Amino acid sequence: MSSPNFTQQLMNCRLSIPMGFKKRKNITHRGEEYLSRQGLDQLDPPRVTIESLPIDILLDVFYFYKRGPYGYSPHRWHILVHVCRRWRYAVFEFPHRLDLYLECTANTRVRRTLDVWPSLPIIVRDTWTRKWPALFGNNIIAALERHDRICEIELYHLPCPLLEQFSRAMQVPFPALTLLKLDLADKSVPALVVPDTFLGESAPRLQRLTLSGIPFPTLPKVLQSSHDLVEIRLTRIPNTGYVSPKSMATALSAVAKLEVLEIGFESPASHSNRHALPSTRIVFPSLTQLGFHGDSEYFEDLVARIDTPSIRLVKTEFFNQLIFYIPQFLQFVGRTKSLESFKQADLIFDKGVVKIHHYDRLGPSTGREPASEAYVHIHILCDALDWQVSGLAQICAELSMFLSNVERCNVEWTQSWTVPREDMDPSHIQWLELFRPFTSVKSLKISSGLEELIAPALHELTGDRVVEVLPVLRTLSFSRLNYEPKSPNPFEPFFTARKLSNYPVGLKDLTDPSLQSKPQRQSSDDSSDPTHSSQTPLRVGHRRSNAVDLSNAIFQLSTTHLSDCASVAGNWATWPFKF
Repeated sequence: MSSPNFTQQLMNCRLSIPMGFKKRKNITHRGEEYLSRQGLDQLDPPRVTIESLPIDILLDVFYFYKRGPYGYSPHRWHILVHVCRRWRYAVFEFPHRLDLYLECTANTRVRRTLDVWPSLPIIVRDTWTRKWPALFGNNIIAALERHDRICEIELYHLPCPLLEQFSRAMQVPFPALTLLKLDLADKSVPALVVPDTFLGESAPRLQRLTLSGIPFPTLPKVLQSSHDLVEIRLTRIPNTGYVSPKSMATALSAVAKLEVLEIGFESPASHSNRHALPSTRIVFPSLTQLGFHGDSEYFEDLVARIDTPSIRLVKTEFFNQLIFYIPQFLQFVGRTKSLESFKQADLIFDKGVVKIHHYDRLGPSTGREPASEAYVHIHILCDALDWQVSGLAQICAELSMFLSNVERCNVEWTQSWTVPREDMDPSHIQWLELFRPFTSVKSLKISSGLEELIAPALHELTGDRVVEVLPVLRTLSFSRLNYEPKSPNPFEPFFTARKLSNYPVGLKDLTDPSLQSKPQRQSSDDSSDPTHSSQTPLRVGHRRSNAVDLSNAIFQLSTTHLSDCASVAGNWATWPFKF
């Protein structure tokens, strides 16, 4: 075994490949010096042959080769064991080093092929299709019979009959299982409830669990034995799989390593019946991402029972309702230091949903999301624009304590449809109530399609009310949906009122062609943003790793030139399975 320095330096060399290959002309000077110090330059060309590499370096090259230059392929390592006995020994003697496994899909003849290969871990992965329904079930069930070797299961778009077959086959312990993803496709048929004996009530090494559309009311029993879980995603939970917030929080308390938690319900019927809140909360020290889709009352009951000191992303999607009351979420954000201060907020009006995104840092003025360390995304599912503005105004009013620190606000219109009809337009009061919590905003940007709706609302801020909303606003940028050179500025009355009251606001018409040709000076509120720089960002990764180049050469060695390789590497490998 050679030293790590030898391995690293050899990986930095461009090695010439033997067996009749054309010698590389671009061997680096650094590589030639190193080969000279090692005495390898005295060898008859080619200087370094692939068979002279030590096993540990060969394994490093195999690892890069297995990843591939154009994406990972699970079967690339199969070619290596056909080259020579030494390569076959290196591959099978160190399977964990190369992360080897056998992949079983619907068209894999499991019973014929699994006995040919060594006892490597098995991954069961496929998406159901109507092309081979019987073949899908038979081969997947045959693979599930090797439950002691299965490390990952990923099955998507499963119909209910197949889910019933698989659940019967999975009522035994899976000691090596680390990942489980099951997705139910048929929404019209009532989903089968997963039995109590699923996974034999034991999956000690399970790390990632994703169930979509599958009712699993006995999930707390499985969580009690899966202490290594780092990711749990339960989406599209039907009413038959409802688990109360109290039971959910209690079950998750056994998973101390949890980093990602996502809970989503299929319909608003899955709401919480309020229980008495506990005196102490359950702490999840490693949780960094929390996602929720459902009724706000359920989310309120859940966050009232947990503490997440390391949270970085909170993404909620609420069903539409007349009144939003989220005091527990307000307290949850308040006791989490990473979420207590926001600098930027994006209000996004989209088709069927309205969103508010909070960031703890200011982003580029181009509109891209900032590279923040903490995010809070709140979505409300509704269609009519007046309902969207009303619901979002209520959410902002509830979070006014934290929105008071926002310095930049972007109002975006991303809908594919046209501007709403007059009977769907929000009232001026609704727009003003939406902006009222943003008392520290210095820069406001309004996208095209909304300027004609928001401008009349701001016109009402005259006289003593001029700074009632957006009191410290300094810059208002907007785009016009239908720009005409001589058309009046829709925000001119607001601009005049603020100027006469000694609270001037600068206007930027982003659709004005005269402004497009002039370089825009960076605003003062962007100058302190570390993401802004006048220098061109340094591009990294222009050169491909030499180890990857060498792995590509091995790909040629092991496929198109096996006959040449046999003369150097030794006898041909005799293997009973062909690809």
